[in-house]
Amino acid sequence: MRLLTLIRSRVSRGLGLRSLGPNEARILYDGVVGAGAAVTVLGFSRAYLHQQDIPTISVLAALPVLLISFNLVFGIYSKLRSAPGWKKSVVLLASVLACASVAFLLGAASSSITLWLLLAYAPLALPRLVLELPYTRNTKLISIAVSNRGPTLVIGGAGYIGSHTVALLLQKGRPVRVLDRLMYGRDSLAEFVGRPGVDLIVGDVTDIAKLTEAMKGATAVVHLAGLVGDPACAVDPEFTRHTNIIATRMAKDVAQAMGIHRFVFASSCSVYGVSEREVRETDALNPVSIYAQTKIDSEQELLAGLRDEFYATILRFATVFGDSRRPRFDLVANLFTAQAMTDGLITVIGPNQRRPFIHVRDLARAIVMVLDADPIHMQNQVFNVGDKRLNMTIQQLAEKVRDVCIRYRHVEVSVSDNPQDRRTYAVSFDKIRSALGFQAETLIEPGIEEMALAFKDGRYGHYRNQIYSNVEMTARALSLFQDPEELSRLYAPLKVR
Repeated sequence: MRLLTLIRSRVSRGLGLRSLGPNEARILYDGVVGAGAAVTVLGFSRAYLHQQDIPTISVLAALPVLLISFNLVFGIYSKLRSAPGWKKSVVLLASVLACASVAFLLGAASSSITLWLLLAYAPLALPRLVLELPYTRNTKLISIAVSNRGPTLVIGGAGYIGSHTVALLLQKGRPVRVLDRLMYGRDSLAEFVGRPGVDLIVGDVTDIAKLTEAMKGATAVVHLAGLVGDPACAVDPEFTRHTNIIATRMAKDVAQAMGIHRFVFASSCSVYGVSEREVRETDALNPVSIYAQTKIDSEQELLAGLRDEFYATILRFATVFGDSRRPRFDLVANLFTAQAMTDGLITVIGPNQRRPFIHVRDLARAIVMVLDADPIHMQNQVFNVGDKRLNMTIQQLAEKVRDVCIRYRHVEVSVSDNPQDRRTYAVSFDKIRSALGFQAETLIEPGIEEMALAFKDGRYGHYRNQIYSNVEMTARALSLFQDPEELSRLYAPLKVR
């Protein structure tokens, strides 16, 4: 079942050469070399040696598969991807010798197998040896790219997750540049702007001039911008596709063109839609909303046709909650807390629907952990970001919120069904825990407690204010986007300076 899912995922990216990932290109190249050598040997043997024995023909046909299999076993496509060319050449020699040994044991003619070995080895080893592919010829370039000498560009850095990410990057000593249209204002960045190592560029990610300016000299890109959540994305599907899919493609293309090597993209566990079992990164995707579909499409745009030296990582976020410099109350845990502290009544719709949750600070931690990790191990990787301890039903979440907020006032829970929202899923986070050691530091109760105290202290405005809702602000952004003057400005040719 897992193999079928992997095949289905690969086919969904397209079958053209431009859609190949770096390892897929290597495997295809090695298979073509092995097959080409086998065809050449077969033709030579028939024409000059008059050998047409069935065992030799059968073994020659199997040699490309054997070659790729031994390369996999010996680590050519994994642990040795970044090894020096001479070391790969030695291992490739061992691989073709192993293939030849198996062929001899299967009864193939020794002359044919020896010729295949000689024909296959040179084109396999020479590119790795001479060009030092894929990484060693770019060692200096990559060491610069993954260093902290240039800023990390956070697209959407003034947002709910972005402001936490900026704070943590600065705490880690990384200079930061933010590209954000500041649709919700600049208060979330007020404590950072003006500090050394912080640069703010006000603009939209689809404004090619602003995007290019923002990426100059950057060493990494964290792409957090876009429309978030099912209700906001349903306001205008075409606007949603523009803001989510086209923006991601533009950010990727400009980053690659400007020599940026690290790219972290914020996706969502909503891509799983409906599942009766705990889902993993390789499981089939089942989007039931335009938001989830645009995340899937954005992932495919990002992973298609990547270069060896471009390290893209996709993070599928669990349902986020918690206090932020840019508060939101259209998130279910935050909304429940706001209802409890303001109205004394939590309204639960769809109590049996399951969701994975994660605190906003922990999402920022996951982003920084990816940037700090070995880029080779992060390339083309997809991680679910969350913690199994925070998988729960909406009813269970409401009860936890009530149990925290009841310390400050009387709280009741009202429950009704929600036939409109079919999403229900629990998610496995084993991969990110194994690869990065990631676990949530803030569980549901402490995160709710922070927000409850903020309400008690009067730090938030009324939770129904449109500034706290992505739906209301999306409608405002849509009217601006549809202005012909704004469109002409966004897509005007770059000015030559």
